[in-house]
Amino acid sequence: MGYSAMDSVDEGKDFVSPAGLSIRTTGTTVLVDSHDMYVHEVEITDGVGEGNRYLLNLDSAQES
Repeated sequence: MGYSAMDSVDEGKDFVSPAGLSIRTTGTTVLVDSHDMYVHEVEITDGVGEGNRYLLNLDSAQES
C-alpha cells in the first residue's frame, strides 16, 4: 500500500523530497477528496527553508 492510501503516518519518519530536500513527517494527514488520496505534512529539516512545513504525496519521496 502506498502512502497516498494511508490515512495516517507516524511522526518523525525521514524522507528526501523529489527536489532533494531533507524532510521529516509531522504526523498530520489531509484527505484530498477530489483525487481520493491522502497527503502528509512534512517539515524541511536541513538547508534552505529549514523549519518550513508543507503537504506532500509521500509516494513521490524517497524514504531515508
